[in-house]
Formats: sequence, structure tokens, C-alpha cells
Amino acid sequence: MESLKKILRPFYTKIIDYKSLKIYKKYDLIRNFVHDYKLYKKYSIVFSKKDIKNKEADLILHYHSLEKGMLFKNMKKGFAKYRILRLHKMLSDNEVLENTHRQQIRISYQVMCEYYELHQEKGYNIENIFPKEKYVKYKSILSDDYHKSFSGKINWSKSNFYKHNQSNFYDFAHSRKSVREFTGDKLPIDILNKVINLANTAPSVCNRQANNVYLLENKDKIDKVLKIQGGLTGYTDNVTQLLILTNDRKYYYTVGERNQLYIDGGIYLMNLLYALHYYKIGNCPANWGKTRKEERELNKVIRLPESEKIICMIPIGQIKEKFRTTLSCRRSYNENFIKLN
Repeated sequence: MESLKKILRPFYTKIIDYKSLKIYKKYDLIRNFVHDYKLYKKYSIVFSKKDIKNKEADLILHYHSLEKGMLFKNMKKGFAKYRILRLHKMLSDNEVLENTHRQQIRISYQVMCEYYELHQEKGYNIENIFPKEKYVKYKSILSDDYHKSFSGKINWSKSNFYKHNQSNFYDFAHSRKSVREFTGDKLPIDILNKVINLANTAPSVCNRQANNVYLLENKDKIDKVLKIQGGLTGYTDNVTQLLILTNDRKYYYTVGERNQLYIDGGIYLMNLLYALHYYKIGNCPANWGKTRKEERELNKVIRLPESEKIICMIPIGQIKEKFRTTLSCRRSYNENFIKLN
């Protein structure tokens, strides 16, 4: 019996060590998830809006919604009332007023001025949500940065929009914009095959290439999916093709890689958007920062493998001859390029 134990001991030890290692990995994963939770809770605007960057993020969220609403030629009187009232409050914050040199904060005031001016041009009275004294105050805050010609939207012709789709990278990158106005005509599969082949040049950790792109063409399901997504209200009528980008958890093997799917997925997403623009395909990345609740609702419409995480949904299509995009002003390098000592 003793000799048998001696023979089995090495195998027994390996089993115990393996189990211990699995237990440690599970503990380490939980510990890191808790650390992620604490940092997100501490710094995101979900729970706090004390920092100027939190306040700036909140401003961008609301003013960009106004930009999208102003794309409609038949703009509704007093649309986005909740956001207007919220922006009035935020734009009166002392710390915001002390940071009007920040580009995105200036844009917030400019978009609000445009909102007021567009209503005046149409003869809409919105004094109940946007009194004239607020408009005058915002112009005075902007001072020399106020321009009557400022617009949160850009008018395009199809030919002008694609003028640089195969130019040098500087002009190409600056020419890509999110498009929300499609003709409804479907793109042929052979073109989409070329798009994916080009997008597949995106780098990934250890070249694991964990991304998948799903094509949905069932109009009824597209409408249901985009309703759950919630960011394209008013623009879904002519969306007849929808790409869904996912990244597969099966390709990751360390606790440190728990968020790598978002990194690799984000890299691939940008490559995919560039590939679509290169082949003259209109596109608009639709954020999928959702919870289990929305994912359960989505599973009732379409079924994706449980191991895969949705990175983004992308309505695609032929663009109209004349259309608009939001300005979506970008930061200057001096706000986010930081030299370390």
C-alpha cells in the first residue's frame, strides 16, 4: 500500500497543484474585477460629476444629441427639452465657466447658440425652455469665439464627401464622418467581402484575430435591434443592412487580458470604419455600452454565441446625393498629448 502511495504521489501532487492554480486564478480574476469596479465607480460620471473632465463628458453627451437633432430639416420645435434644461444648468457651473478655454466646453456654448438661432429663424418661441437672456449670456461668454457662421452640422454632396476616400492618409482620415442618411438600397455581398478583407488587416494581441462581423438584413429584426440600441432614433427607416462587430472571449488566456477584447475590438472597429469609407459605404458606429438587461432583450431578436461580446453595431448603406453630418468637433493635440517627465 505504501509503495502504491509513493507511485501515485507525484500525480496526486500535480492534481492538487492544478486545482490550487485554478482556485488562485479565479480569486485573482475576482480581485481584479473588484479593482476595476472601484476605479469605475470612483471616476466615471455614473456616480460622480465633480471633476472638470466628468462635467465635460456630460456636456458632450448632451450637446452631441442636439447636433444630431439639428440634422433634421424639419426640426421639431423645442426638441430635446430635457437636454436643454440640463445644459443650462451645467453651463452655469462655476468650474465650467472657469474652463471655457477647453475646446469641448466652448463647443457646448456654440451649439446652444445655434439651437436658439435655428428656432428664431423658424419663428419658434422657446422662451419657456430657452429664454433670450441665456442666449445673450452664452454669446458674451464666448466673446471673440462666437461666430454666427458656426454650425454643428455639415452639408455634403455625395461626390464631395468621397473626394478623399482614396487620398493620402491625412486627408482620408479627416474625411470620414458618421452618416445617418441612406437611400435604403442594399450593398452587394462581393463589396462587403472586400470590406471585411481590408478590415482584417487590423492588428490584434499575438495575432489571435478574435473579431467576428455579422451581417443582418432582415428589416424587421434590424428595427428591433436598433430600438434596443437606442441611439439612431429617427434615422432607421432606410437602414436595410446592419453590421454587428463582436470579439470572442475564447481567445484570451490570462486574467490580465480580461479587457483585451475591448482593445482588440476597438482597433478592429476603426479599421472596419476606414474600410467602409474606402469602398464608399456610408456608416455610423452605434455604441453598444449596454447591460445584461439589453443583451437579454437582444437575444430574443438575434442569437449570438455567448462567448462573444458585442463591440459595436454599424448601420451601413448607400448614401444620398445630398445629406448632412454632425460637426463632431475634435480636440486639439494640446488637450490630450501629454509628455511624461
